[in-house]
Amino acid sequence: MPVAGRRKVSLHEFLLRDPDCEQLAEGAMHAVSPLLDDPDPSPCLGLLEHWADRLAGRMPLPWDTLEALEAVNDYLFRHMGLRGDRESYEDPRNAVLPLVISRRRGLPISLSIIWIDVARRLGLDAVGIGLPGHFLAGLHSHEGLLCIDPFHGGRAVGEEEAADLVSRATSDRITFKPEMLKPTTHRAIITRLVRNLHLRFVKTEAWEEALWTSTHLQLLDPYDSLPYKERGMVHLRRGEAIKALNDFRAALDRSKGSDPELAKWMEKLERE
Repeated sequence: MPVAGRRKVSLHEFLLRDPDCEQLAEGAMHAVSPLLDDPDPSPCLGLLEHWADRLAGRMPLPWDTLEALEAVNDYLFRHMGLRGDRESYEDPRNAVLPLVISRRRGLPISLSIIWIDVARRLGLDAVGIGLPGHFLAGLHSHEGLLCIDPFHGGRAVGEEEAADLVSRATSDRITFKPEMLKPTTHRAIITRLVRNLHLRFVKTEAWEEALWTSTHLQLLDPYDSLPYKERGMVHLRRGEAIKALNDFRAALDRSKGSDPELAKWMEKLERE
């Protein structure tokens, strides 16, 4: 339960303070805060700091990047028991860092965020890699970008493995290209985390939850028309015609081209 007297920090406030989402794990928690009983990220961040402190004593001396990577993997996936949740992949709890840590199971993207956060606390140059359909973590080294898959125990991923992941995750709808292994921004990582949740809520017709996820997507990418169109559709499902029309108008303002579906809905709502 929330602690009495503690003021909830909104995603909007976090983005004003940290627009680039350098504090990735904190941002990921603010982004899904409606799913948390206690929205305060401090306990979870403190635990990640504790893990990094414990792990620091396991770092190789003299320094070796590959051995350091293996030490992080060994601690998180074997010692702490984090793993990909194959049994209940669609469970929204898999996107919520404190719940991922307590259950020791998560999505590729949530496990990657934990991996990146702990690695960065150790001074490693860790990044996120947004493959279509499957998220990875990466580590910059003198040998180039090393890609690892936290969902599968931190295994190394090269171009061949990445192509296989994309093929299986998208049912061959998308063809792998090497540039897909380029790192993505922290803000884009959090946006993708929320979008994953949004798609799940729409699929299950959980409209109250889909309302806040679409609102958070607007905050994360305010110049993109899609979150406004999506929230407008959620409002329609909730019987909120005026709010839907306002969102559709905002979507049209941000649209770079025509949208027949959007125009159709706006015309219908304006007649009513």
